[in-house]
Amino acid sequence: MGHGSVATRLLWLVSQTWYLLMIALRVAFVLVNNLYVVPAHFVWILCLQPVRIARPELFWELEGTMIKWMSAQIGWWGYSAGYKVYECGEDISHTYRDEAIVIVNHQSTADVATLMGALQHKGPVVKRMMWIMDYILLYTNFGLCSWVHGDFFLQQGQKYRKTMLESLKDHLNTRYFSRNHQWIVLFPEGGFLRKRRERSQKYARKNNLPFLQHVVLPRTGAMKTILDSVGPPLTPTHGAQHINGHVKWIVDITIGYEHGKPLDIQTLTSGWRAPYPTTLHYRHFPSSEVPRDEPGLTEWLYERFAEKEELLSHFYSTGRFPAGTARPGVRTTDEAVEITFSPWWMLSIHLFYLCSTALQWYAVSTILQRIL
Repeated sequence: MGHGSVATRLLWLVSQTWYLLMIALRVAFVLVNNLYVVPAHFVWILCLQPVRIARPELFWELEGTMIKWMSAQIGWWGYSAGYKVYECGEDISHTYRDEAIVIVNHQSTADVATLMGALQHKGPVVKRMMWIMDYILLYTNFGLCSWVHGDFFLQQGQKYRKTMLESLKDHLNTRYFSRNHQWIVLFPEGGFLRKRRERSQKYARKNNLPFLQHVVLPRTGAMKTILDSVGPPLTPTHGAQHINGHVKWIVDITIGYEHGKPLDIQTLTSGWRAPYPTTLHYRHFPSSEVPRDEPGLTEWLYERFAEKEELLSHFYSTGRFPAGTARPGVRTTDEAVEITFSPWWMLSIHLFYLCSTALQWYAVSTILQRIL
């Protein structure tokens, strides 16, 4: 064996060792990050309970701010590993302070983390956002924080459908308004693309519906329940276009992963894959344009997801979403723009939770010393 081949093998061994070390360090950081953020969050929530009684609006504003900070850290996991996120499409900035239903295609466990990062810089939407997510997420550490925040956990399955929709209606009536939520994030497909595509295509063939490859036919139940509960009145008072506290917009977000290969939460936390971009495409519609009867709403949602299919087909074949897709009078950004995080902002958030954890442990140890 020559000296060149020995040197090559040595360099390969060093590079692989460094690669594995970086993965181990990232995973360790994420684990430690959870250990000092989540407990500190709950302790702050407990300490702020007197504020909740005396000034509930102030309490939910503070709680929402901490939820935003926590979400920023989850979004930053992928960004710090080089998984950049870009955005394009319609200008939705005028919707940031309004009530809206956000409909998103669902491909993997990375979707939620991607949205948490991408929506950080869009006014107050993250801290006033209600997620509708799978019931299994309730049993994670972040799921407990989401439960306190007022997110809704949906149990999948036909046998749970009626019960879940009734629970969602009660949840919206008791928590959406009282906690000052505005954006409701919904994945109408009801599950990951890879799990539901075959069943959706069989249903489409049987009922002469759009045959979709990159998305699946959406479910209507949750969207109809939301519109019936917090949507605009069917007969607006004095012709008003928007009544405060009711959904004004449908914000339509399409997530495109390069080459149609979605990331997942394990990849975002470990960084084992090479840098890999994700692009979000935005559209929005006035809620007053959405049919409220079930057949009409179903057809409207099918049309939106058929359009997502066309958008993603173009994206996967060209590497970018098509230009000039906005409606007349709607401003667009055809060139995808990178979403960035300020390192100083992220450092300040981490320092806040680290100092909070240190202060809490100091208080506990002081109390224990006095007792013992």
